[in-house]
Amino acid sequence: MRSALLPGMTLIVISLLFLAFNLVWIKHIPDIRWDASQQKIHTLSLPARQLLATLESPLDLYYFNSRNDPRRSQVLNRYGERVEDLLKQYEKAAKGMLNLHIIDPAPYSEDAYKAALYGLDDQHGFLGLIGARAGIGTQRISAFNPDHEALLEYEIGHLIHTLTRSEPPTVGVLSGLKLQTAAGQLLEQMHKHFKLVELSPTTGQIPSSIETMMVVHPRLLPERALYAIEQFVMRGGKLMIFVDPLSETTSSPAPADSALDGILAAWGLQMPSEQMLIDNVYASSTLSGPGTTTVQQAARLNVLRQGMNTHDISSWNLSSVTVSSSGALSLIRKSHTTLTPLLQSSRRSIMLDTSRSASMLALDSINEANAPMQSHVIAARIEGPAYSAFPDGIKGLPAGLQDATAIQVTVVADTDMLTDTVVSSTRNSNVRFVLNTLDNLAAPAVLANIRPRATKSPTPHLLKQMRETAAQMYLQKAGELERRLARTEQAWQQQSPRNTDVVTQAVDTTVQLQALNKERLRLPIEMHTLKVEAYAQVLRLERELVLLMVLAVPLPLCLIAWALALHQRRRRSAYAANAH
Repeated sequence: MRSALLPGMTLIVISLLFLAFNLVWIKHIPDIRWDASQQKIHTLSLPARQLLATLESPLDLYYFNSRNDPRRSQVLNRYGERVEDLLKQYEKAAKGMLNLHIIDPAPYSEDAYKAALYGLDDQHGFLGLIGARAGIGTQRISAFNPDHEALLEYEIGHLIHTLTRSEPPTVGVLSGLKLQTAAGQLLEQMHKHFKLVELSPTTGQIPSSIETMMVVHPRLLPERALYAIEQFVMRGGKLMIFVDPLSETTSSPAPADSALDGILAAWGLQMPSEQMLIDNVYASSTLSGPGTTTVQQAARLNVLRQGMNTHDISSWNLSSVTVSSSGALSLIRKSHTTLTPLLQSSRRSIMLDTSRSASMLALDSINEANAPMQSHVIAARIEGPAYSAFPDGIKGLPAGLQDATAIQVTVVADTDMLTDTVVSSTRNSNVRFVLNTLDNLAAPAVLANIRPRATKSPTPHLLKQMRETAAQMYLQKAGELERRLARTEQAWQQQSPRNTDVVTQAVDTTVQLQALNKERLRLPIEMHTLKVEAYAQVLRLERELVLLMVLAVPLPLCLIAWALALHQRRRRSAYAANAH
């Protein structure tokens, strides 16, 4: 009897100990995490922890995540979990200064009403964040986007920093153009986000209270102002500067012997002042007149996401940026500074002389030029050591700082992108691009040090490389066919008989019209053939990968089953032989 009770009593004691361990002791076991990702994207960075250490009063974060929304994709659901995990790390690292509230709003519920009231995006279900601080107000991230995962830590850190600052950052504005009349929309938005200090074009010194500046078309500024700008950068000031080989805003010609070229060279940078950029891919389209066809202007470019540095704060929530008759930036030989592109043209772009009218440039200009086609940098960050272009000072002002170990300058090779004419011409994110960049330059070091972290290897995937190569090959071969098709279509429409009220019409058999009709039918066939040839290797590799993925599980299982069957058959044969 005792021997029967002993095992039962042992099991009961073990069960009680297990329950006691889970209810009491497990709370005191430290939460240990291992981040196996290459970029450590699941671990809160040191700058983010330093930002949280500056909190002086508690903040409330309300994370809205509609997990069960039928419009959600699996990618968005996984990203929602990724955001929630990072927010929990923020809360834990803040040591009581952050209160995280995770909300899964049901349709037509009070939580969903509150989320919509605060401006969160509900296009694919709520996936946004609201931050609140007593006496300050609220800030929001309307929707987290998986495409911006590299900027996720900065997004959350930026919201926290905005809630803690007492006043907007100060930005100085110095321009050779009349921005009040030319760029009213931009200035209106800048006044909402920054404390603007407008400086006189004849200024000889930048006030020490200004740490961030925006300079527009400095080629029209006097040498005294250029010297002040250079000394501002040398002493550690952060600068966003817009230079232009051909400004469409002013009729005043820029001086050919401006000291600006020397300043750019001292920063390790160059921009040809007599050449502008035209592009076959990003060229914008405008109507030539009422009821007429569209004309593509190769000098006005709509730079899409493919031409942006998506791992930089400047491209945060941008769709496209429009520039007009812009220049191109590049490092000079033996430069010690680092150039990080922000905006780039496509690989089907070239440089042409500014003597040609930018408004009259069409895509045919590319055919007339003999210059090689390649991608050009339109906007870039410049960081690193620099020296003074005015070692002896200038007339009336003594010599200043001679060198700097690390400058922080953002250069944009266009000024027309700021004007109301370009901002309103098409749907673009020009104003947002300027605000993003200035906000990042004006941010304190504790926020600016939160760097974007790529979630993938910097080396492109083989399949992605092959797709890009195929696309470039197709564009190179089909570009001329596309232009021929557009001209043929236009000529055919001009000569084709107009429709009348009669139901049936006689077929026009003139030789010229028949030739145009054959051409407009033949060219699309040739373009399709070129596309099939260009993407042939990509499609073959994709089919092989699909076949490999389909057979990856069934084939090993079949081999295992075959091996087991063979083994059993041999055992039965051996057993039968021994029985006889």
